[in-house]
Amino acid sequence: MIKVNKPINLEQLDKELNGKGLIATVADDKTTVLEVGLASENDATELELAEAIKAHKALFVEPTIEDKLAVVGLSIDDLKTALGLGGN
Repeated sequence: MIKVNKPINLEQLDKELNGKGLIATVADDKTTVLEVGLASENDATELELAEAIKAHKALFVEPTIEDKLAVVGLSIDDLKTALGLGGN
C-alpha cells in the first residue's frame, strides 16, 4: 500500500493505471483515501502505481438531480407526477 496525501478518485486512478483494480484504505469519513494498493488480479508494479499516483489529478463529478433520484428509484417524470405537475 502506498500512502497518499492528496485527493484520489480511485475509479479514475484505476483507469489511468490499467483498469485492473485497486484497493484503498479510507478515513472515517469514507471518502478520503489514505492508502492505495494493487488488487490481487492487478499485474502492475508498485513503481507503476506510485508513478500513476504522482501524475493523478482527481476529478470529482457532482451527481445530477437525475442521478440522485435514480438512487431511490425515481425519474424526473415520477417526481413531477408526485408533485402534481404532470409527467413529460
